[in-house]
Amino acid sequence: MAYSASFTKEKWAEQEIGIVIELMLEGKTKAEILEKVIEGNLFQLRSPVSIKNRFNLVYQRADVLDLRAKKHFLEASDDDRKALTLYSYLKRYQLPIEFYNEVIIYKYEENEVIYSNDFHYFFESKADISEKVKGWKPYTVKKLINNISLFFRESKILEKMNDREFAIHPIYISNDLKAYAKEHMPLLYSFRTLERGNDE
Repeated sequence: MAYSASFTKEKWAEQEIGIVIELMLEGKTKAEILEKVIEGNLFQLRSPVSIKNRFNLVYQRADVLDLRAKKHFLEASDDDRKALTLYSYLKRYQLPIEFYNEVIIYKYEENEVIYSNDFHYFFESKADISEKVKGWKPYTVKKLINNISLFFRESKILEKMNDREFAIHPIYISNDLKAYAKEHMPLLYSFRTLERGNDE
């Protein structure tokens, strides 16, 4: 995956992912799902254009989950749904997964907190190796930092302690999902241990 700033448009979208997965499991095509979502305004957005824009992002994230994970998502506890929602985001975007592996896991192993500046240092390090990242405007980087922070806080891996510090926590995953993830979704399994685990 190449570095991209496209995830500034991403929302947590846990409910929307569930809606799309349910329709996927009914055997509907992408076009049929979109039609159903627009007709029923299932995302509760103001216009068909905004629904379509959100739908494409949600569909791509729902689509990274295999059949077992999709079925589990619909029946899952709140913790498992959050873990799978985070997983769908990290599987889609290079910078967030690198932040997870290079900053969150490293800091956790060192028994340290995440500082607000760690987000900026991370992007500075990427600008040193990528002309694309180097060319991004400060407001773009700020939006990307806010997005990454949002996802890790929503999943409860990061807990905001004050204006500049975040505590790092492994997140609970049910035994059923944990056993499946250990064999088939190492990245998801790593949320429980905060050890590096990339799906290949």
